[in-house]
Amino acid sequence: MEKLVIPDSVTIETGEEVFGSLAALMKKGGEFELETENLKLNSITKAIIRRLVDEFPDKLAVPEKLKNEIFYPKVELAPEAVEQAERNEKPSLLERMGESLIKLGDIVLYFCVIMVDMVFYSIQSIFNRKFVLKDDTTKNAYYIGYLAIPIVFLLAFLIGFTIALQAAIQLAKMGGQSMIALMSTMIMTKELGPLITAIIIAGRTGSSIAAEIGTMVVMEEVDALKTMGVKPLKFLLVPKFWAFTFVMPVLTLIADIAGIFGGFVIASAYSIPVSAFLTDLVDALQMKDIWWGTVKSISFAWVILAVGSFKGLNVRGGADAVGRATTESVVVSIFMVVAIDAVFSLFLYT
Repeated sequence: MEKLVIPDSVTIETGEEVFGSLAALMKKGGEFELETENLKLNSITKAIIRRLVDEFPDKLAVPEKLKNEIFYPKVELAPEAVEQAERNEKPSLLERMGESLIKLGDIVLYFCVIMVDMVFYSIQSIFNRKFVLKDDTTKNAYYIGYLAIPIVFLLAFLIGFTIALQAAIQLAKMGGQSMIALMSTMIMTKELGPLITAIIIAGRTGSSIAAEIGTMVVMEEVDALKTMGVKPLKFLLVPKFWAFTFVMPVLTLIADIAGIFGGFVIASAYSIPVSAFLTDLVDALQMKDIWWGTVKSISFAWVILAVGSFKGLNVRGGADAVGRATTESVVVSIFMVVAIDAVFSLFLYT
């Protein structure tokens, strides 16, 4: 078995020439063993040996002690890299909980900042309408309020109709059909009127706001507003803030009327006179319920607007990110509306 000698003076420039001469030698025939006494292992000689083994696997024998070094080089991490790898190991449950709480705190803080800025700029706009487009509030009120009247009326009517029907079936067993007017009025004005309206608006308008602002962020239109010296929150949110504030109480009142009308239809089916229904309605109707329904509806409106804006401003990515933000805005808005309604109920009726 002949010895195959690789010159220790091989360089990048001469590497191809050395490989060619060694390959020509091995093509002549015979078996070769790598000479290791004067072998200088570096990246160039290792590359030559690997190429020779690939082309002549049966003709070149490489000592076992060099195989791992030539074919499977050992990678030793620096002490700093070892420490970093240890730190990158899966954190403990307590660490994960702490990290989640910190992230939640940052989200709540940012949401509160948007809420405060929204209210501040809206009040400021009464005295200084800079950055607020003319008639923008009217256009938003038309879209948020006027165009939502049919769906709010229809759903509120159906819900009031269904609740009155289910209650009337049970009341009829005890001869209490006359309580339908009282029940429908109290349920709609105290709870369901503002709640139904807020849920509908959260799904219809809150998602639209998140998609609109999210698309502006993705298309860098918000950055363009900042470049032009325009305050994005004031430009985008103030018209919507006042539109929500004005139209939500009206939509809530429409929902109350629609739900009570649904109860009236059921009462008529049970042969309750119109005069008796109206008398019970007037007796059950209290101005404080209308007042607190208005307060709740405005609170719901501000929360829906803030959540939609928050989700839209935090979009990072492309069209898929806008879709996710839109979905999340609806879910979060409905959750917060129901939670705030529960707080109002605890405060007012206990």
